[in-house]
Amino acid sequence: MNFKKAMEYAKATHAIEGMFLTKKEEQLLERKHKGEITQEEYEKEALKLAYE
Repeated sequence: MNFKKAMEYAKATHAIEGMFLTKKEEQLLERKHKGEITQEEYEKEALKLAYE
């Protein structure tokens, strides 16, 4: 499954539960997928976003 399809699926399944990804969260996931950031950097940034 390509990234775009995976994101569509993730967004749809989250929406069923009443949860929605922000633009910043989507951008962070894309950066991780492209290898622009490490897993450690991803986790650090994800935690920051969780507490915004």
